[in-house]
Amino acid sequence: MTVVRAYADADAPAWVALSNLVLGRSVTVQSFQAEEARRDPAQFSRRWVVEDGGELRGGAHLYFFYFFPFDPPGHLHLSIFVHPEARGRGIGREVWRELEAAAQGASAGGLVADVLDTDPASLAWAERRGFHRHAHRFAFELDLTTFDETPHLHALTRAQEQRVTFTDLAGADEATVERYLRFVADRLTETPDLAGHPRWPLSRVRELLRLDHDPRPDWLILAVGPGGEWLGTTAMIRIRDFVYNELTATHPQARGRGLALPLKLHAIRRARKAGFPLMRTNNHSTNAPMLRVNARLGFGTRPGRYELHRSG
Repeated sequence: MTVVRAYADADAPAWVALSNLVLGRSVTVQSFQAEEARRDPAQFSRRWVVEDGGELRGGAHLYFFYFFPFDPPGHLHLSIFVHPEARGRGIGREVWRELEAAAQGASAGGLVADVLDTDPASLAWAERRGFHRHAHRFAFELDLTTFDETPHLHALTRAQEQRVTFTDLAGADEATVERYLRFVADRLTETPDLAGHPRWPLSRVRELLRLDHDPRPDWLILAVGPGGEWLGTTAMIRIRDFVYNELTATHPQARGRGLALPLKLHAIRRARKAGFPLMRTNNHSTNAPMLRVNARLGFGTRPGRYELHRSG
């Protein structure tokens, strides 16, 4: 007998095991619980589990932003996953009813979901429920154990010829950190991901960069001009056993000077020095300059994701 019920804290081990299986992750119960503890309790968040024969065979989560940074303001993000052996039994349909009713009760401006671009069945399932493709993000990874920076050293030389230096936020005072957060907030509004979105509050940028719970100021790297002006930045965070390149961006007045690639090289150097074997990143399909940089550096492709929207 299939039962849909509210998630309870005791479900955490089964929830993590199932989501890891379906989503190809390696999250630990401890890290999942730590992330939950950091979440603002005032933020709307509902979870459901689906039991079949006494076993957890599906799960769903509906929430306002605290993990997916590119959702439009006022939208709820949803995630549904079903054990591969339990698909085709109506589990997704049953939990969707709960999600849809909860979203209507929350007066959300719309719903956002994402599916792998290699999963046409899930995409079709979502489209039958009124979702449409809003964006396509490509995923990349770089093997840091075999990476050879030699072919790219000319990019560092070119930056040096422009009297550009590279530094990071290690040892920075709070005023400099706040300046950096403002710099990143401004650059985010210039990305294809957040074009037209309100500028993020600095607290959200801090959360994105994990400055309050896993700070790596030495991984917040700046390209600085001869007059001390900030020309661009790249930022990394740690995700389990790999590093994630969260952002690489240059100031509009510094574009066309070839700074993105040397910024990423400095990030790669730091990641390798820290002993990480892998770097990952994602890019909007329309971000042609960064796609070219990734290709030049030898990033390999992974399954990407479609961002799906459904009006309120």
